[in-house]
Amino acid sequence: MKISSCLVKHTEVTQKYISELTELKKSKDYMQPEQNTCLYFLPIFKLGSEL
Repeated sequence: MKISSCLVKHTEVTQKYISELTELKKSKDYMQPEQNTCLYFLPIFKLGSEL
C-alpha cells in the first residue's frame, strides 16, 4: 500500500517535470543540448528509488 502511493506520487512528479521541460524547450531562451535533459531527471529517479 505504502509502495504504490510512493509510485503514484513519483509518477506525478515525473509528469510535472516533463511538462516543465517541454515548456522550457518551447521557450526561445532555452538553447541547451538535448543531453542536458538527463541532468534534470537524475535527481528525480534517485529520489524515487529511495522512497
